Amino acid sequence: MDTNTITKLITTIAIAAIPIIGAYVSKVILGNKQVVNLIQVLSPLAKDAVVAMQKLGVTEFLEGEAKKSGAVKIVTKSLTALGFSDADETLIKNAVEKEYALLINELDQT
Repeated sequence: MDTNTITKLITTIAIAAIPIIGAYVSKVILGNKQVVNLIQVLSPLAKDAVVAMQKLGVTEFLEGEAKKSGAVKIVTKSLTALGFSDADETLIKNAVEKEYALLINELDQT
């Protein structure tokens, strides 16, 4: 075989593989659509829960861990109501901690 034939063979195989690879990638993206939706919804829910627990902490004299666990419960219930019943608790805790840190940083800047 000469170099030209090998190049044509590789090009033909690559062109034939493009639809297969495209179908696989689109399947993976559509399969993870629920994960993308969860990530988009999680941040606003966590922010609202943190703000609510901060306000409740003032009136009910709650400590930090009680406020955090309350915020996690609020987010978990909200996600369940939205159809995300299998959301990872660690992911929720991390989102709550992130929003708490952002809130504290925002309050320190004012």
